[in-house]
Amino acid sequence: MRKVLIYCFLLLAGSQLSAQILTGTVTNEEGTFLFGATVIWDETSIGTIVNEDGTFSLPRPDTTALLRIDYVGYESAYVEVLPEEADIAIMIEGVTDLMAVEVAAERRDNYVSTLSTLNVETIGSGEFRKAPCCNLAESFSTNAAVDVAYSDAVTGAREIRMLGLRGAYTQLLMEKRPLMTGLGSAFVMEYIPGTWLESIQISKGTGTVQNGYYAITGQINTELVKPWLDKQLFINAYGSTFGRGELNIHLNRQLNDKWSSGLLLHASTRNNQMDQNNDTFYDTPQKTMYDGIWRTFYRGNVLRFQLNVHALRDRHTAGQIPDRAGALPYIINQDNDRVDLFGKLGYLGFENPNLTVGLITDLKFHKLDARYGLRTHRGTQRSGYFSGLISNGFNGLGHKLDAGISFALDDYDEFLDDRFIGRREEVAGVFTEYTYAPTATEAANGFADKIGFVLGARMDHHNLFGWLFTPRGNLKYNFSDDQVIRLSAGRGYRTANVIAENTQVLATNREIVIADDLDIESAWNFGINFTQNFELAGRRGSIALDAYHTNFTNQIILDMNSDYRSVQFYNLQGRSRASSLLGVLSYEPVKGLEAKIGYKYNDVQISFLEESTRQQPLVARHRGLITLDYKTPDEKWEFNLSSQFVGRQYFVDLSQNPFQTEAQKRGFANPYALANFQVTHNFPGGLEIYVGVENLTGYRQDTPILGAEEPFGPHFDATHVYAPITGQMGYLGVRWGF
Repeated sequence: MRKVLIYCFLLLAGSQLSAQILTGTVTNEEGTFLFGATVIWDETSIGTIVNEDGTFSLPRPDTTALLRIDYVGYESAYVEVLPEEADIAIMIEGVTDLMAVEVAAERRDNYVSTLSTLNVETIGSGEFRKAPCCNLAESFSTNAAVDVAYSDAVTGAREIRMLGLRGAYTQLLMEKRPLMTGLGSAFVMEYIPGTWLESIQISKGTGTVQNGYYAITGQINTELVKPWLDKQLFINAYGSTFGRGELNIHLNRQLNDKWSSGLLLHASTRNNQMDQNNDTFYDTPQKTMYDGIWRTFYRGNVLRFQLNVHALRDRHTAGQIPDRAGALPYIINQDNDRVDLFGKLGYLGFENPNLTVGLITDLKFHKLDARYGLRTHRGTQRSGYFSGLISNGFNGLGHKLDAGISFALDDYDEFLDDRFIGRREEVAGVFTEYTYAPTATEAANGFADKIGFVLGARMDHHNLFGWLFTPRGNLKYNFSDDQVIRLSAGRGYRTANVIAENTQVLATNREIVIADDLDIESAWNFGINFTQNFELAGRRGSIALDAYHTNFTNQIILDMNSDYRSVQFYNLQGRSRASSLLGVLSYEPVKGLEAKIGYKYNDVQISFLEESTRQQPLVARHRGLITLDYKTPDEKWEFNLSSQFVGRQYFVDLSQNPFQTEAQKRGFANPYALANFQVTHNFPGGLEIYVGVENLTGYRQDTPILGAEEPFGPHFDATHVYAPITGQMGYLGVRWGF
């Protein structure tokens, strides 16, 4: 039986005012925030849900009381809170010596909470260790909800896909603020190193209105490691057989019980001349990147704030290998320089202990200078973001009302060759959201104790597109603490950055045609989720079933199908819709062995010019995932195996291209399977060594570039990538920290 020890480190209240409310954090022994855990005063209905950053606050009684913590995968735990205690930190740790309470449990690193009204899947830090996770894109390698694909065959840029649609329709956040929109969107998945991540929350559907109108298929929020929970010193070094090397260093210091600071550093390089298919082009781009973020926090009883500075320098070189090409090689250079300054401020010191105010600010500067053969793409982005939120918990009875304002400014000075394609966007908005989330379901008898809902709306004014109204709603019904059904519906908008988000079109010699009247994209999303936690033969498992449908009222169409000589961007003239079904079964058949099986069906239909609706190119209708993770009883060895099945994918019309492959002639690519394997050994003193192989099957796309023999000719095209370009890759890494 796994034994869990709960430590409570107590801080005395600084004033009579702050003693009216109990605040705290809930984490496990690795410092992972237990987002979605329920914290409730025993034998009452007064409680709350732990936030994404691990914090909670709720009104406290004047006498000694028992606090109950409920979390999926754990039995209920109890902590005695004395009248003078105002701020506590609850840490769940796997040890054998007990101070107060013994809890039998198995911790999960990937789960869907049955307590949250929103359909949120959480990926914890333990899940990241099952793969190299050198950056954010690789953090989804064991996840069934999010797919990661290469956008083209030469730049190495990756993009995510969710609910069958491109990642541009999923709002990417870093600690609840928009992350790297605009000119940095092509390589945003590389700009967040994996070791920086504390957790990822994947919210499917339109979700909350608090973070703007952008989300159409979902929101992915990344939480970075916190200085007071991360190791004082942490080092991760990685190297692969493809000439890729990475180094991550974390430096953290907690100055006192309120102040802490951290510095996260990253350096990476890739240097090889690999050309496995002999087309004279690099199979993987050469790159050098330096990335760092400095963070400082103040966590008082009344006031809390943080300040962050994030800076990076990124250099990519791709295209033809000079000594294998002709007199004029086709070269791609992509230079990115970026600085972010962002912070948060929260005030808890109102007479009403359930009333809080929060502010988020963000300033960005990004400079892009890129060359694709004879084409150039360059620009400068200056952005600012502000959001203010006031939240009232209504005495902790399950009702909460949030309201706020936001303002976003994006100034793009962008050029495609000598054509100016920049713009200036100013968006001011107001929003309100009502939440009802009862904290007790197992012992509840009434209908009102089993339901929960989030109803929100926002009104924004866009300087280019006028007024935008965004309604969203989420409803859940708990049959028990282990069984829940959720419904969601809502609208989302987004402004397309047609070149920055589609840099793959620059790796062709087609003419790029951009319509002058591009409108804002808008869509409705509807979804249903059923989640069931169960126990079989004494071992816990879960089943999650999702069904979502997205219907566009306007979409910016990337059309490479209507004319083989051009790439066209224009407003939707027909229909565009996507339906996605997902089923995931997780179970631990024997002690230490975790198994996960997932299947996904995506039906994405789109209309091109003068065409009826057809299947979206390069989107597989059928996808499957199987992961097996085993940890020895002494926890010294870990074995991780993941495999993916990708069904056939359709191409655009390439009949006019004389270099098309046999697969492109028949109109679709054959299905294929991939597998990755990793072994980790944990040594005493915090040292870990991991070794693995990616793409065990060695499957790769033989001819990812059409017309590679004539890179400046009219038929050169590197955009039709449906599978890996490289074969097996081995890697070795070391983690160490104290």
